Amino acid sequence: MSKTVFDNIDPVVLARVRAMRLLDDEFMSAAFSGDIKTTQLLIRILLNRNDLTVTKSMTQVQKTNLFGKSVKLDVVAEDIFKTEYNIEIQRADSGASARRIRYHQAMLDNHTLNKGGTFKDLPNLYIIFILEHDIFERGLPVYRVYKTLNIQDDLGNNLPFDDDCNIMYINGEYKGDDPLGKLMHDFSTSNADEMFYKELADRMRFLKQDEEGIEMASKIVEEYGDIRAAEALQQGIKQGAQQKAVETAKNLKTNGIDINIIAECTGLSIEEVQKL
Repeated sequence: MSKTVFDNIDPVVLARVRAMRLLDDEFMSAAFSGDIKTTQLLIRILLNRNDLTVTKSMTQVQKTNLFGKSVKLDVVAEDIFKTEYNIEIQRADSGASARRIRYHQAMLDNHTLNKGGTFKDLPNLYIIFILEHDIFERGLPVYRVYKTLNIQDDLGNNLPFDDDCNIMYINGEYKGDDPLGKLMHDFSTSNADEMFYKELADRMRFLKQDEEGIEMASKIVEEYGDIRAAEALQQGIKQGAQQKAVETAKNLKTNGIDINIIAECTGLSIEEVQKL
């Protein structure tokens, strides 16, 4: 009996793929990879706009920073009006901070404006984080960020500070009987038969049952595993270096060395040395 693709895939990876949901960012990347139709469905529901037409869709887009931290974006799309969309899956509450979104906006803008262009050439931008948990604990399906000035109109409302960057958090725990609630239900299940949206169910079946699809999904899962292993190694090295610096500082402090010298030699702050 000849072997199939399923026989050549690591059983652990295969089990991981079959258990995954769209709320797992690596699986979402596979599901929306280059699929304009499915990405358009997603954005239309998130923005509650049935007239929106997507022209480009990419996943796992690397934005490189030669002088600092680079970022890899889950989904990047563009519509007929050149509006850009960055959609991110975030399962850990700590990963959806305002400063992370600030950095995403900076990286997207930096790679959009060409040399010689003017700031008015920056496109409208949507940064949308789909969260597994309701981190704001208010039960709302969508949390929008509104930027305002400390200047009020005749009705007492603060005037908007409109930079055309729209920031939204989607509550993954929301399961209302409306398009967004059904979408969040579909994002939370690993079973295509339980999904409301046929487009998403078909895509999940392709990635979990079809030989070509499951090979693609398995490759993405393996790549994510390699990336996370590398990140864990770097974190371990960093923690080890920090611990060594602390031990060195303690020894120097015990021997009566000035804390300013200790801070300079170990890379610790003066406050950190004082607390030892």
